[in-house]
Amino acid sequence: MAAALLKHYAEQAGLAIEVASAGLAAFAGDSATQQAVDVMQEVGIDLQGHRSRRFREEFAQEYDLILVMTNSHKQYIVEYYPEIAGKVHLLLEFAQDKQLRQELDDKKEKGYEVSDPFGQSRDAYRHVRDEIAQAVQAIVESWMNEEEKE
Repeated sequence: MAAALLKHYAEQAGLAIEVASAGLAAFAGDSATQQAVDVMQEVGIDLQGHRSRRFREEFAQEYDLILVMTNSHKQYIVEYYPEIAGKVHLLLEFAQDKQLRQELDDKKEKGYEVSDPFGQSRDAYRHVRDEIAQAVQAIVESWMNEEEKE
């Protein structure tokens, strides 16, 4: 959901960025869960064609920024690819570090992790979608402000 939301908001803002998604425990080729497809459709984003892929060493080198959902994701990537540690960030922490939105302050209380809704209700998926959307909108706004300053 995070990659689709980031791509969506970046396109709306006219930012030309490449967005990709990869998981650490994903089975390559799996489709998104029906709950994810449904809650993303509610906001006009189609995940029907999404297929998962596993994070690989090439991704570590190819991308300038790697946003992860949990501390364990970050720790795993940094442990196996220490040379890219500086470009691996928790999504919510990255958004907060940029001082992007005051509303993100409440995330400090629960940490910067995004819960995995897998196996939970559509409401859980909606909550995660909205949490991610708030963060990626803030990141896109920050990037837009940086472009305007240049």
